[in-house]
Amino acid sequence: INKVKNMAKFRINLPENHTSGYLWQLSPDFDRNVIENLGPVWHGNEKGIDFNLKASAVGQTTLNFVLRKYTDTLDVKNFIIKIVEN
Repeated sequence: INKVKNMAKFRINLPENHTSGYLWQLSPDFDRNVIENLGPVWHGNEKGIDFNLKASAVGQTTLNFVLRKYTDTLDVKNFIIKIVEN
């Protein structure tokens, strides 16, 4: 479980190499009441992609990331996020 203070911005970095054609996607099935998706930023093949997020309420949710090429799935990563009071 990853603890984040309420109202804090945070990011999850995942390795992503565009030459392979596989891209990480954040599944939309997380609780949008506790986390706000601020959008991804790709930093190149060596640094990967940052998913920028903000804790917006106390609670807990799971962020599911899927490494996908078209409809093929190569990998899945799950992060449990617990938002706590400041």
